[in-house]
Amino acid sequence: MAIQVLIADDHAVFRSGIRALLEKEADIHVAGETGSGIDTLQAMDTLKFDILLLDITMPGLPGPRVAEQALKKRPNLAIVVLTMHEDEYYLQELFRIGVRGYVLKKSTGTELVQAIRAVFRGDNYIDPALAKLVISPYVGKAVTKGATRLDVLTAREQEVCRLLAYGFTNSEVAEKLFISDRTVETHRTNIMSKLDLRSRAELVRFAIDNGLLKTD
Repeated sequence: MAIQVLIADDHAVFRSGIRALLEKEADIHVAGETGSGIDTLQAMDTLKFDILLLDITMPGLPGPRVAEQALKKRPNLAIVVLTMHEDEYYLQELFRIGVRGYVLKKSTGTELVQAIRAVFRGDNYIDPALAKLVISPYVGKAVTKGATRLDVLTAREQEVCRLLAYGFTNSEVAEKLFISDRTVETHRTNIMSKLDLRSRAELVRFAIDNGLLKTD
């Protein structure tokens, strides 16, 4: 019986390309497609599939939260994240949640097919391009100096930090918090300055280390 896959990505053209790629494989069948986090969770009630192919940046509900909720519904569901994010912190957090595969969108179709087959067998799969992150000297080390200063952020800044770390854009954060894009950017600048962060990856790591990405 073919491996049944649900493709969850907010770009219809990208989904069509992935569908065409996967359906060339005799042992893989695309059971359906979804374009948002909420639609993905709802599809679990009506569609039967073995693998959830999930993007991190999804409208409505970001990938990490979708993964958490999906695994609450079906603890044995195999999830493969297909993303442009090459951050060790996303990699670390998603595998902590229970994701079994992590593949970059820039990788070849062969890598994606291998990942799907691997997680279907019960194995884990990490894109070879990310191998250096698995042995990163930062993974598993104690929290850094910059990751211990949660108290320097206001309650609003913590909220903005959490949403940004989950992959929401400035506009999406603004919509959720009923504030302007400019205000979000101001909060973001203040967060980076207060915590002495240099990149989005460092912001994500700060959020993970301080429990901002835990389920509510």
